[in-house]
Amino acid sequence: MNTLTIHALETAVEKRVRAKARRDGKSLNQTLKELLATSVGVGLSHVANHRADFAEFCGIWTAQDASDFEAATSDLENFDKADWQ
Repeated sequence: MNTLTIHALETAVEKRVRAKARRDGKSLNQTLKELLATSVGVGLSHVANHRADFAEFCGIWTAQDASDFEAATSDLENFDKADWQ
């Protein structure tokens, strides 16, 4: 393992990284290693599951909302096959 030093890290970046570490219950070092690995696409052992990020939006449509949406977007199901040749 190698050691890297980051000079003159912006305060806003530091605050967000520290907040993420606290929120995730991880050390600052572990959080930084994960952020770096994710940003360069290395060492990812799993695909992030972001379903929880959208939980507040689940189940908020009424049956009428869904019906209105289907009606408003039904013409999008029609396409000219020649456009995709």
